[in-house]
Amino acid sequence: MVTLPSAIPPILGHVVVTPRQFPTLLGRPSRLDSVTKIALAIAGSEASGGAGAQTDLKTFHQLGVFGCTSLTCIVSFDPHNDWGHRFVPVDPQVIHDQIEAAVAVHGRIDAVKIGMLGTPTTIGVVAEALESYQFPRVILDPVLICKGQEPGAALDTDNALREKLLPRADVVTPNLFETQTLAGVDEITSVEALKDAAKRIGDQGVPVVIAKAGTLLDTGTALDVYYDGHDCEVLEVPAVGQERVSGAGCTLAAAITAEIAKGASALDAVRTAKQVVVSAIENRMHGNAPFDCVYQGNYRA
Repeated sequence: MVTLPSAIPPILGHVVVTPRQFPTLLGRPSRLDSVTKIALAIAGSEASGGAGAQTDLKTFHQLGVFGCTSLTCIVSFDPHNDWGHRFVPVDPQVIHDQIEAAVAVHGRIDAVKIGMLGTPTTIGVVAEALESYQFPRVILDPVLICKGQEPGAALDTDNALREKLLPRADVVTPNLFETQTLAGVDEITSVEALKDAAKRIGDQGVPVVIAKAGTLLDTGTALDVYYDGHDCEVLEVPAVGQERVSGAGCTLAAAITAEIAKGASALDAVRTAKQVVVSAIENRMHGNAPFDCVYQGNYRA
């Protein structure tokens, strides 16, 4: 809070205002109010900066959207144990308080991106927030495992996510393993199978499904399927190598969120997001971990 001193003209003297009110009181519209869209990332912190909420914020910024966060967990690589993940969930009340604060400070949230949640309890508190605040657009990246983990490591969250979050999502962006899990199929080895799985997820009430195969279907491209209940479109861009790159999925979902916050259609948002990911992988960061991580800073529309 800012208390204006007595030297200010009497009409403003000793009036307590917030920073958002100050430009308006001086006769200037707030740029944040009039132009900049706001996106909220409900996601985990990944200490290296290559994924999670850190990547979400960098992606929002690169696309001209103001980002805020509610951290759901703290994830750090263990360099002494084959770079496995050390996972610490954030207390549910703290998650609630962060969302409450973001909404209270900004007055509006134009789109929400949900990433790593990790536990049924966390999923429950996030679902309650979605019900309470009725955000205009919700993009769900259904993170069931982290990069470097084995499939099945976090399947205890599957039922809670399917029951409590899928019905509240406007767009869902599962990777190949998550698509198999949410669609209830054993494997996906072709584009047609991926399209069928996307439709199965859509039939669960999700308006838009972006089923991500990346390079795993050996098409020579980075391939995703877009399904909106009517149209089913295969989206491809040139593949940038075959190695795993941490944060690519986070970047895609965050870029979709930013573009939708600015008013783009889901399909146009995905097309832009794929170009953001290509740039982020082309300019990836190299380190001592067995995988690189994305860098969004060189993307230009």
